[in-house]
Amino acid sequence: MAGPLEGKVALITGSGSGMGVGIALAVAKAGAAVALVGRTVETLERTRAQIEGAGGRAIVAPCDITDRGQVNATVARTQAQLGPVWLLVNNAVSTDNRPIEEVDEPNLDLVLRSSIHGSLYMMQACFPTMKERGGRIVNFGSGGATMGLPEVGAYAIAKEGVRGLTKTAATGWGKYGITVNTVCPMVATPLFDVWWQSLSEAERGHHLSMIPMRRMGDGEQDVGGLIVFLGSEGAGYITSRTLHVDGGRAFYDR
Repeated sequence: MAGPLEGKVALITGSGSGMGVGIALAVAKAGAAVALVGRTVETLERTRAQIEGAGGRAIVAPCDITDRGQVNATVARTQAQLGPVWLLVNNAVSTDNRPIEEVDEPNLDLVLRSSIHGSLYMMQACFPTMKERGGRIVNFGSGGATMGLPEVGAYAIAKEGVRGLTKTAATGWGKYGITVNTVCPMVATPLFDVWWQSLSEAERGHHLSMIPMRRMGDGEQDVGGLIVFLGSEGAGYITSRTLHVDGGRAFYDR
């Protein structure tokens, strides 16, 4: 039986490390040809090797998503080599976490450009073909942002902006058969691991106790599985939503 994304093309930003690798693997195993987008060729090549080892197809597309010209060229190259992008996953982000009272212009600009500008540029570059054929867009928000965690000031601001971008695009582009959703994951990423290692055993236990599933999410199984579904034909009537993949952590503001 063909996978739910068989014959589709997916473009995934930030697919050279962390959660992006898991998402890319899940999407490729579901049958999609994948464009791996990021700034570091070496890490993207490692992801491609994993995909090809699993029998999938991928190309490496180095790109700084904060540069509109590079984004346009990357989407054009992807569509020339693989075909029209059906599934766009805006996963990449750069951040320098600090409390809200310490946020300055460079700090804010770093996160806004990688999160909001980069997602918008990718969406606009993919829009012409999606307008004709339909498509799926998944942007990434943050549970820490929906909670308003003060220690991730600029990051929270940008991620809530992404949710506004999602809703605006979903409303405007729904008539073209394009769905746009936000996913807020609770996944062990390299950035998360730095914070996690700074905690005591008691603090880690406390954080896990607030997750009913008593574990962190897995990039491929938990987040990637949701992305595959959102990219499928069966999710064609789900749009403008914020979906928390958080193991049921109860106090997020939905």
